[in-house]
Amino acid sequence: MLNAEIFADHFTKLLKDFKTKKYLLAVSGGLDSSVLAYLFHQINLSFDVAHCNFHLRGVESNLDMEFVKSIPYLSNSKIFIKEFDTFAEQKDSKRSIEMVARELRYQWFEELAHDYDYIVTAHHADDNAETLLLNLTRGTGLKGLTAIPTFNNKIIRPLLPFTAEEIKNFATENQIPFRTDQTNFSTQFHRNKIRHQIIPVLKTINPKVIDTFSQNIEIFKSQYDFFSDSINPLKKAYLEQKNKKYHISIDKLLLEKHGRLILYEILTDFNFNSTVIYDIFNRLGTQSGKYFYSPTHQLLKNRKELIISEKKEEKAINIVINDIKELKNYGFSVELYKNSSKITFSDDKKTIYIDKNKLVFPLYIRKWQAGDYFHPYGLTGKKKLSDFFTDNKINRLKKKEIPILWSSDKIVWIVGLAADHRFAIESKKTKEYYVIRQICENSEFLS
Repeated sequence: MLNAEIFADHFTKLLKDFKTKKYLLAVSGGLDSSVLAYLFHQINLSFDVAHCNFHLRGVESNLDMEFVKSIPYLSNSKIFIKEFDTFAEQKDSKRSIEMVARELRYQWFEELAHDYDYIVTAHHADDNAETLLLNLTRGTGLKGLTAIPTFNNKIIRPLLPFTAEEIKNFATENQIPFRTDQTNFSTQFHRNKIRHQIIPVLKTINPKVIDTFSQNIEIFKSQYDFFSDSINPLKKAYLEQKNKKYHISIDKLLLEKHGRLILYEILTDFNFNSTVIYDIFNRLGTQSGKYFYSPTHQLLKNRKELIISEKKEEKAINIVINDIKELKNYGFSVELYKNSSKITFSDDKKTIYIDKNKLVFPLYIRKWQAGDYFHPYGLTGKKKLSDFFTDNKINRLKKKEIPILWSSDKIVWIVGLAADHRFAIESKKTKEYYVIRQICENSEFLS
């Protein structure tokens, strides 16, 4: 049963001082959020309202927006309205319209959050049960069984213990107006299939299945908390951070009795799903160079380790250098010398010596590309950069961070690794030469 008194008692269990807080309510105008706002009004909490118009349903979306503006019990609250061109945001993003709308919604909430103690959403027990079933269907671990968290940073969901039926009955008894979104009945969406096709079948087996799921989720949460206390130290022991990348020893994983579980718990933090993690574990003993992807990260299987890095959109870098002094803007020092028989050459690969007259301007700095080649010292012919990288055990992630300095159509320097002998100093012919040193890391201007 749901009423203002029961709701207030539940809120006290979540937050003992809940009456002193300032809230921002996400109100769509639908049944659940309208009831949520009404309850906050009834128990005299301090709250304002945020409404998103995603313009996904034409005139209906605008009617929802106007409805929220007109709700009488919101007259003392600020109402923030944000309109999105959601279809334009989704274009070429390879994400579902639901995912795009969700991301836009929560990004906006974060912008507003600094003026409030909590952002409040109207998720309820049926939403929780649906999320549990969705997670199981897509593949999940113990964390996925905990479904929707009651707290998530500044977001709080005080209606989670209450069923959709209880919320609807409360709206009827109190004559609370609300808008109905017809897309909620369309079974083209996975959640709606579970809501309208799967849950009704489960209720023929157990009429109180939503209550049962709610009880199970609470048990799963306790189990997950207990499990996390044990697994978190192991995750830290297996995950080594170097700069902005994370490394996991394959040999160490294969020797661990629970290696698959540890890998699963590590990689879910980087948004890899269970199917991909299963594939990664099964390939630990196979060929190097294989990439795996999550929505936010990429993982490279590189010989004896797994390397995780943030997934970034590839950029075509082509820096133009019109004057040799401009190299100083990109982490290099440049000195000009006259030729003499007393030249002392350093073995440092971050330093090169170049005949001034052999350079053709403009120079270019870019990433390597398939088919690139250079003329290394000690060889009479040319060598592909791909072969050079393989010989020097430079992995695919590292290759992307190495700048290549070009003059016209010729490689001058694989920065920090090898120079091309076509630009080398010749004792009798060279009159002046440059000494160029790399003094900063590669990746800053290539990222």
